[in-house]
Formats: sequence, structure tokens, C-alpha cells
Amino acid sequence: MPRVDDYKAAIALAVAELKKINPQRLSGLSRCEYFYEDTREWLIVPFFGQGRMVSWPEVSVTPAQGEGDISLTEQILILHYLLNATGEPLGGREIDFRNVPEGGFYWSAFVSRAKKPLLETFGQDLDLYREVAATLGGTPRDLGDASATFMAFPLVPVTHVLWHGDEEFPPEANILFDDTISQHLSTEDIAALAGSSVYRLMGAAYKMRKSH
Repeated sequence: MPRVDDYKAAIALAVAELKKINPQRLSGLSRCEYFYEDTREWLIVPFFGQGRMVSWPEVSVTPAQGEGDISLTEQILILHYLLNATGEPLGGREIDFRNVPEGGFYWSAFVSRAKKPLLETFGQDLDLYREVAATLGGTPRDLGDASATFMAFPLVPVTHVLWHGDEEFPPEANILFDDTISQHLSTEDIAALAGSSVYRLMGAAYKMRKSH
């Protein structure tokens, strides 16, 4: 696992690159809203439905409303999305992680970060998955036995698919992406994004179970 120092170094590199780029131009490529006031410019980046403010000239990531910390992983994903987004519209064809460039190389990291936690948390309780997914703004899909699509970024949907299993086969899970995802994020970032999509649901499921 990367160390905190590695995350901070990645953020510093992305910030240095973004300082050189006109945020108004990034707005069109990333499909994020642009704002300007006095000498300050900023974009509102929707991240799984929550607004994140990326402001210039200093370039920092903060919540668009209220207070709170944004994890280093989330900051990296948001900055990298802005750096890499090409404006490529959704292709409409879904692929799994093994179909992205070098997906096979990162497969074990993807499984441990995203697929395994999704399966272990919800594989035996698809009703809980449906309830949590709906609470967090997931769009139900007609895939597997339970599925939902979440808009991670304006051009990056992430889809979870779960199968309940039976006497012959154990429960199974997969995570799908639009076939344009590599136009906006690196393969390593795609694995991290898949993990983020699952951890959000795990946190909500934990709270839901405690309240019941």
C-alpha cells in the first residue's frame, strides 16, 4: 500500500500541473461548473454526487458546502480526473477491470481494494445492498441479482453487480466501467476509484445496521 508521503507527493505533482492550466478550459473537458470572483476561480467537481471545490490560483480541494476533511485518496482522484479528462463522451459499452489497459497487471490490487470488500459486505445480503445503493444515489440496473450505477465523476460511471449464489456457486460480484474510462483516469486510479465506490457503501451499511 502507498504511504501517506506517497499520496502527498502525488497531490503536490498534480497541483503543480493544474496551476499551469486554465480552469475554464478544464471545465469543458471535465463537465464541471466553472466560477469566477475577483482574482479567484474554481470548479465544482461532483464526486459520487457530492460537490468538491477545486480553486485556483493555489489549487486545493475542499468540500463545496460545509466543512470536513477530504481523504488524500479522494483528493488525488479529483485532481487526476481534472488533469486527464478529455471530454470524451460516454461510449455506452461496459467493460470490467481486466479490459482497461494493464488491468491484468493491477488485477490483484483491484480485487483486494474493491471486488472482495463488495462481495464480503453485501454478497450474503443483497437487500442491504439495494437499500444502501438507493440511499447513496445509485441508479438500479437490471444486471445480476442486484446492481446499481453511480456517477463517480460527470464522465465516469461505476456499476456494481452482485449475484446471490446458490447450492452450486458461491456469491459473486463485479464492477463495471464505461469503455471510455481510460480516457479520463489511469488504471491505478481506476482501481482506487472502484475501492472508493465500495467503501462509501460499506460505511453507510455499517451505520444502517447500527440504527436497526
